[in-house]
Amino acid sequence: MNILFISYAEVSLRGGSVRAAAMLRALADAGHRVDLVAPHTDLPDHPNIRVLAGGDDKLLRRAQLRRECLRTARRVSYDAIHAVDQAVFFADGLSRWKKIPLVYDASRRFTGKAGIGTSALWKLFPKQYLWMETRALDRAVIIFSPCSALTADLYSLEKNAMIVQLEDIPIQPLYARREIEKSTLLESFGKRSGWVIVCRILPGSIVGFRKLLMAARKVIDAEPNTSFFFKGGAREQAEKMAASLDIAGHCVFLSNKEPETFLSALEIADAVLLVPQEKSRYIHPQVYTLLHAGAPLVTLHESAYDEVLSEKTSIPVLPSSESMAEGLLRVIQEPLFSLAVATEGQQLVADRYTYSSFKHKVRMTYHQLFKPE
Repeated sequence: MNILFISYAEVSLRGGSVRAAAMLRALADAGHRVDLVAPHTDLPDHPNIRVLAGGDDKLLRRAQLRRECLRTARRVSYDAIHAVDQAVFFADGLSRWKKIPLVYDASRRFTGKAGIGTSALWKLFPKQYLWMETRALDRAVIIFSPCSALTADLYSLEKNAMIVQLEDIPIQPLYARREIEKSTLLESFGKRSGWVIVCRILPGSIVGFRKLLMAARKVIDAEPNTSFFFKGGAREQAEKMAASLDIAGHCVFLSNKEPETFLSALEIADAVLLVPQEKSRYIHPQVYTLLHAGAPLVTLHESAYDEVLSEKTSIPVLPSSESMAEGLLRVIQEPLFSLAVATEGQQLVADRYTYSSFKHKVRMTYHQLFKPE
């Protein structure tokens, strides 16, 4: 089967969409020939994946992506168009023009009270965009949804939508990375290489860096040999705050373009702290990577994550520096309890969120959809 795969976001394991990369590889591993159009790609070579646009270092504009799709659709016969997120609106028109089935890989609802639009235009012309989204849901022969909240949102918009719920997976099984030695990771801390804590701050997080660093200060006061890796948030501002709190020597702030360092830090971590989005509605895919790490997960409670996180798989804390510090210190000071939480988290991932199960569901969905009559 020939598939045209369209994404308006970067498809990469170095800061792009892990889900898109996993979906692309699952289709290719199933034997489908996939042509990829994206603003930028950085993926391992695969005999069944051909990058039509986005393979260079320069980011491509959406107009360039659309032109490439139109050009290739004129000369190549495709069996399906697989559109990721907001690329579905262009893909909808392309599928109607070429009479090709549309598969929609959704990550949000765009319109309505629960909607997450892409620009101010969505609020200025709500009826127009509501019609566009409803039409895309109606046109798609299959819609992949990563969580039950999004599934419910999409059904509320189009009750006859053909939705297949397919949860995200950790990045680790997909990423053949260069391993970084523990000694290299910890050399920035000098002799302070006792406990290692990794903090992941998601965009639009519940608490700011000030509270996080105050929590780190309290942990360091109790356990002076503790080292922190932070990923997310305003890096330069955080470094200045850490210096003002006299903990700069205990902290390393990672950029989003350092996946090897981040994943290597997770491997040696004694605890992981997740700071989710404020009033988040959908599960952020990063949670699966953190659960896979093997360190107990301390997290600020958000109801969106209740279908994945429980008191067995994580340690819930309040959005205050005192509560966060208490949760992290509990991990350090109660090793048997911490081991139980970490083991439950890893077992949850092993039972429900593996690449093999993800790939199998993608393969079977496409097989059922396009099998010969």
